[in-house]
Amino acid sequence: MQRMSRGRDRSRRTVSIAPWAIGAALVCVAACPPDLSAQDAGATQKDPASDQFAAADSIRNGFDRPPARPATDWVDVVEFPLKVIAFPFNLLLVKLPGWVAGQVMTEREPSGIVRAYRSMENWGFRPMLRTSIGPRSSLALEGQLFRFEPWYVHSAISMRGSQRHRAGVLLADPRYSLSAEARWQRDAQVTFYGIGPDSDTNRGLYSRDYWDVRARGGARLTRSIGVDAGVGFEDNSIDDPVWTDDPSIYDELDTSRLYGANESTRYVRLDGGATLDLTKRRGFQDTGAWFRVEGAMYRGISDTDSDFHAISGIAQGYLPINHRQQFALRAATRIARADGGAGIPFFHLSTLGGTRSALGYSTSRFTDNDMLSLVAEWRYEVWRDIHDIARTEFFLYFGEGTVNRRLLDISGGDWQASYGVGARMAMKQRLLGVAFLGFSDEGVQIGIRGTWPL
Repeated sequence: MQRMSRGRDRSRRTVSIAPWAIGAALVCVAACPPDLSAQDAGATQKDPASDQFAAADSIRNGFDRPPARPATDWVDVVEFPLKVIAFPFNLLLVKLPGWVAGQVMTEREPSGIVRAYRSMENWGFRPMLRTSIGPRSSLALEGQLFRFEPWYVHSAISMRGSQRHRAGVLLADPRYSLSAEARWQRDAQVTFYGIGPDSDTNRGLYSRDYWDVRARGGARLTRSIGVDAGVGFEDNSIDDPVWTDDPSIYDELDTSRLYGANESTRYVRLDGGATLDLTKRRGFQDTGAWFRVEGAMYRGISDTDSDFHAISGIAQGYLPINHRQQFALRAATRIARADGGAGIPFFHLSTLGGTRSALGYSTSRFTDNDMLSLVAEWRYEVWRDIHDIARTEFFLYFGEGTVNRRLLDISGGDWQASYGVGARMAMKQRLLGVAFLGFSDEGVQIGIRGTWPL
């Protein structure tokens, strides 16, 4: 009992002291002013980050700041005319193709025109815009009926009056091809400057209407080797140019010395060729080499007293520098020889000029029996879409070529140099188009093509 009471007393004493202690603490806090030294120290303590910013500002203020617009120096003076000269090339050959490629690759809801085009194509008819359907034809609109494949009908007319209408059948797979076709074509405004490497710059125009009926077959012997052969008939007629007031060859040249200008000619033709393809496709680039040799024999029939043959060869090489740069090289030649009779029609002679042989000269600028052309291109990628599907390449072109009666007769003064710049728009599977400027001693050639020889 005594222990229990002492316990109770101790518990009471504890309870009674606690309120007194709490009250004394409150009185002390209220009577004594608080010690603000800790707060003052916190307020006046320097932030390390502030010290760093202050030091950086001090160092920066010690520098001589450049003006908002740097003063003009000799570099600007030298660059200005170069920028002015390069502006149209950059706009036409880089900016414009890049913008067009971007528009092509952008996914969007198809317009009514696109839906109508797809409907016609699904039915079996394809309208197309072609950059060329023959010599100096200009843009052409073509309709292709392929609903009844393997039979087809194609019909085209150009801005300068050239026409091409053909119908035929084509059977093809990776191993072989068989075809037969009948075609009537009008080349409305073909240029002719005369014969020889030193022909005058005065030109005359003519039109050529001809029928061409042919049958052809080809086979791939190996992955790299292919052969083909064919037989055909052609009927040619030459006249004044159409749809133009430009001078005719009958006004500008002595056509009595041009066989085929004043008479119709008809030939049976036998031709064949072989291809060696050692190229490989890697991304957007070809690598390796490609070779082609072909020949044709013409035998005059009916009133055509003329027999001749022609042999041509092409060698192309592709040398990548890296995945963005590449060299492309091309050597081409053609030899035409009379086998008897009146000779070779002037429109079947070998020619130099245009995208296939001399970019800086107009198509068929130089004409003679034999032709030799050497071409080199340096290509450099300037744009690629984010999906790695298409790209634009800038290219520099250099070519040398000539014509003469015989290749052995070619001398140093016969060679014609041409230069060029351009842009190629390509996908990994195919070429979309090429825009170019060609330069030579005779002026500038401007063009857009859907195909390219290199």
